[in-house]
Amino acid sequence: MQLEKSSIQSGATVPLIAIISNPLSTTNAARIEAIRRVVDESANVVHFELSGIDSIDEALALFARANPDMLIINGGDGTIGAVLASILHNNPFTVIPPIAFLPGGKTNMTAADLGFKGRPEKVFRRLIQIAKEGGIADRLVSMNLIELDLGDGKPPRVGTFFGTAGVVKGIHWCRDHAYNAGMPNGLAHVVAILKLLASAFGLSRDKRLMVSDPMTVTIKGGGRFTGEFAAVMMTTLDRLLLGMRPYGKEGRGGLKFSAVEAGAGNVFRAVKGLLTGGFGKKTIGGVHTRRADEIRIDGIDPVTLDGEIYYPTPGKEIILRGNRALTFVSLK
Repeated sequence: MQLEKSSIQSGATVPLIAIISNPLSTTNAARIEAIRRVVDESANVVHFELSGIDSIDEALALFARANPDMLIINGGDGTIGAVLASILHNNPFTVIPPIAFLPGGKTNMTAADLGFKGRPEKVFRRLIQIAKEGGIADRLVSMNLIELDLGDGKPPRVGTFFGTAGVVKGIHWCRDHAYNAGMPNGLAHVVAILKLLASAFGLSRDKRLMVSDPMTVTIKGGGRFTGEFAAVMMTTLDRLLLGMRPYGKEGRGGLKFSAVEAGAGNVFRAVKGLLTGGFGKKTIGGVHTRRADEIRIDGIDPVTLDGEIYYPTPGKEIILRGNRALTFVSLK
C-alpha cells in the first residue's frame, strides 16, 4: 500500500487520523464497508487494511512517515494486542501518537474499558469530530500494558488481560458451546460464568472446570502462592466483563493481580466479595490480590492474553511485566 497524499487536504486544519483495520475481525467482517464509507467521506484520514498480522509493521512504518495526530486500531482484542506489541518492540514513530480503538472484534474488552462501545462506524465518526474540534488532548489517559514472555525465544506478547485455570476453560466452553449456539456476546459470557460456578460448586458433570493443575505464582515483592487454583487473573484495565473489578490495591505496579484457590468455599467467598464490594478491600479466605510490575507463573495450564490461547514452554516460567505504558484516547 502506498500512502495516498491526495486523500489529505492540503492546508486543512483537520488533524491527520490514521486507522489500521483488520477486516477479518468478527464485527468488521460485517461492518468494514461502513468504515470504508466513513474514510471516503472524511478529510485527512488514511486507512490501512491488514492482509494479515504480518503486515502490521508495514502499516505502522507508513503511518510514521505521515506523523498522524491519532492512531485508531479497528479490530478485536487480538488485533489490538498485536499492534501494541509492534509499537512497543519495533516503534517506527518519532513521537507515538495517542491511540484509540474501534470495537471491531468479538469481545472488545480493551476497547470497552476506554468507552469505545457501539457500532464501529459511529465510534469512528465521533473520534473524527473530536479531532476536528481540537479535543484529543482533553481525552488522553496513560495505561500500562501486559508483556507476556513465554520463554520460547519470541518477543513478548502484549495485551491488557491475562488469565489461566478456570479463565481459559471458560473461554473454551464459551467458544465451543455458547457462541456456536448463536448466543449474543453478553449472554454468552453470563452463561459461561454460570457454567464455571456450577462446576466449582459440584453441580456439573465436569467438576474440574475451575481446578488448575498445581502451579506456583511468584509476585515480585509480594509473595509466592503454590497449589491448585480456580482462577488466576491479571489486568491493566479498570473494568472487565460485566463491569467486574476483580483486584485490590495492595502493593504497587501496573499489574492488577488476583487468584482464587480451588474449592467451593473459596469460590463462594470470592463471588460474595465481588457482589458486595469487598473483593480486594478486605481479607477473604482463599483469595489473593496484589499489584506488581512483575509476576511469574510456573505450571502447565494453558493461559490467555486478550482471548488468544498460549501454552507454557516446558521447563520455563511464564513472566508477565506491566511497567510500560502508552497514551490512549478515552471516550469515558
